[in-house]
Amino acid sequence: MKTDTDYLDWLKDHFESSPYWKTLGISFHSLEKGDVCVKLVVTEKVKNINNTLHGGAIVSLLDVAISSTLRSLQPELVTTVSLTTNFINPAKLGKTVYATANVVSSKSRIQYVESEVLDEDGLIIANAVGVFSLIKKKD
Repeated sequence: MKTDTDYLDWLKDHFESSPYWKTLGISFHSLEKGDVCVKLVVTEKVKNINNTLHGGAIVSLLDVAISSTLRSLQPELVTTVSLTTNFINPAKLGKTVYATANVVSSKSRIQYVESEVLDEDGLIIANAVGVFSLIKKKD
């Protein structure tokens, strides 16, 4: 990649072409180096029996916000070591939710992160703290 912009354009295409992202309907709202926001519309295919966003979809959104943020900062692959999630409010059918993440501490290959999901009205839906690992490239 020639520039940060080229890399971020590639990263956007790389993530948004993922079958998992497509299945859930996840896309980038914004993508800058170290500043990422992903979004998802609460539709019939991601709702639970209460007509709100399924908890698994919320965790997926938190996870991809974190991994996208980490990847926006460096090109190495990342993997989730742990992700502790707090579900605070339901996200209602038809609402758009947004997830962001911040790196709290970076220790060599281990990354300590936090993330949150808000709905379009600014209501907090969930937050999480996680530990992610950068995957070493094999020579």
